[in-house]
Amino acid sequence: MERVLPWGPPAAADPVDRLAPVRAEPRGWVAVPGVFSAEDCDRIVALRDRLAAEAAGLVNGVSTSAVRRSHIVWLDHDAPDTAWIAARLTRAVADVNRDVFGFALTGFDEEIQLTEYRAEVAGFYDWHSDIGGRGIPQSRKLSLTVQLSDPADYDGGALELNTRGEPEAAPRDRGTAIAFPSYALHRVAPVTRGIRRSLVVWTHGPRFV
Repeated sequence: MERVLPWGPPAAADPVDRLAPVRAEPRGWVAVPGVFSAEDCDRIVALRDRLAAEAAGLVNGVSTSAVRRSHIVWLDHDAPDTAWIAARLTRAVADVNRDVFGFALTGFDEEIQLTEYRAEVAGFYDWHSDIGGRGIPQSRKLSLTVQLSDPADYDGGALELNTRGEPEAAPRDRGTAIAFPSYALHRVAPVTRGIRRSLVVWTHGPRFV
């Protein structure tokens, strides 16, 4: 179901009236601090223990451990225990798109992904873009990923983006979101200790031409 983004001021009931100013990078990605607090992150991670995880595939559903080793659970935008997560992500996407990217966006056509990379299997996701060649993924426009794990709880697992010909590591601060065009090359480096967890959401719209 299409969910249209609220481009105006946030509703009074929104717990975050306005997220902290984004930190735009000259490399084509943006860091948005404070989208979730540490307590919020703990609350989101707790959902993982109540939901069945599945092995993650690639953009168009193909699965290969040579490219990606991680597990995911899907969070419904409208479920009672996850609607607040969707509302916060919607606010973050609306703000960063208005302030920085200016893409034509229509809403969210996919559920929120909670991703887990474990050191015991050297969890990683090799270089890729989020736009697929068919189906819903081909209309992805703006990707946003949120760091849920405390950086002290794992080693490796850096989110790296290559938007100008050179890989750059994104901030690892807990609760910080990283926004980037869905066509941008990025990867999650292998986790060598502990577990790295993150949220991922894609915003859709008319295809890039």
